Amino acid sequence: MLFGSFAAVALALFATPSPVAGRIEADVHHLRAFTLDLPFIDEGFQMRHYDFNGDAIVNTLSHIRLTADQPSRMGSIWSTLPLPDDYWKVDFKFKVGGKGGYLYGDGMGMFVTKERAQSGPVFGNRDYFNGLGVLFDTYPNGKHDFSTPFVMGMIGDGKTPYDGAHDGDANRRGMCEAHFRNLKEGSRCSVTYMKGVAVSVQLKLQPKEKWMNCFVIPNVTLPENSYLGFTALTGDISDNHDILSVRAETLRSDALKDFNFHMDSLLNSNTPSPHSSTIGFVLKLLLVVGACGGLFVAYKKYSAESARRF
Repeated sequence: MLFGSFAAVALALFATPSPVAGRIEADVHHLRAFTLDLPFIDEGFQMRHYDFNGDAIVNTLSHIRLTADQPSRMGSIWSTLPLPDDYWKVDFKFKVGGKGGYLYGDGMGMFVTKERAQSGPVFGNRDYFNGLGVLFDTYPNGKHDFSTPFVMGMIGDGKTPYDGAHDGDANRRGMCEAHFRNLKEGSRCSVTYMKGVAVSVQLKLQPKEKWMNCFVIPNVTLPENSYLGFTALTGDISDNHDILSVRAETLRSDALKDFNFHMDSLLNSNTPSPHSSTIGFVLKLLLVVGACGGLFVAYKKYSAESARRF
C-alpha cells in the first residue's frame, strides 16, 4: 500500500499538464556577445567578443579553423566576457575531419573555465583547469570497452590533471559514443548548465537526425565568472577541427528566481530538443532518480514494520 501510493504520486506528477507551458521561451535572453556567425569578424576585421590563439584561423566564408589537418597544431578561441553564473545554454555547430582513413586525431574541446586562453595538452587547453570540459576525442590512447570517436565530460577542480594516457578514464563524469567525424554538413552540440543542479550535453550529428541525450552530470556548481572556449589539438596524426557557429542564451533574472515556475513548466516538457529546454530533461531525470530512491527507502521501512508486526 505504501509503495503503491508513492508510485501513484510520482506518476501523477509527470502526468499533470503545465498551466504555464510555453512561457519559458519568452524568458529566454540571447547572449549576443557569445554569438559567432558568418563572417565572424566586424567591419574592423576583429572578432569583437572573442580572442583567437595559436594556429586558429578565420575563414569568413565558412568556418573558424582551430587546427588544420597537419601534425603538431594547437588553436583556440576564447570569449572575452564570462558566461552567466546561474544558468546558460550554449549551442554550437562543429565539423571534424580530414584525409586520415584509419589514424587521425587528436580532438577538440568546449570549455567553461575560470582561466582563459591558456594553451596546453588537454585538446589545446591547459591542464589542471578549473571548470567544465566537454571533450571530443577521436584517437584512443588505450584499450576501452567503447569505440572512438566519443564525447566525455570532466569537471576540473584546478588541482587534478587530465588522464591523457587513458583518454580521461580517471576524470570522466559522463560520456557517449558519437561518430561525428567526416560528416559533410557538420554536427551540433548543446550544453546546458543550471547552477547546483546539472550539466546536460546533447548532440545532433546530422541535420535530419533527432537530438540524442549524450550525458548528464548532476550536482555541478562551476566557478563564478567562467569563460567560454573552444580548443583543438593535433599530434603526430591530425584532423581539421572547425567551429561553424555558436549561440548562447540564459533566462531572465525574474524567471530564474521563480523556481516553482521552472519545476512546473520544465518537468512537463515532452520533447528532448534543446529548444524545448534541456533543463527539463535534466530536472526530470534527477527527480526520477530521487523518487526511486524515496520509494525504495519507504518500501524497506514498510517491510521492516510489517515484519515486526507479525
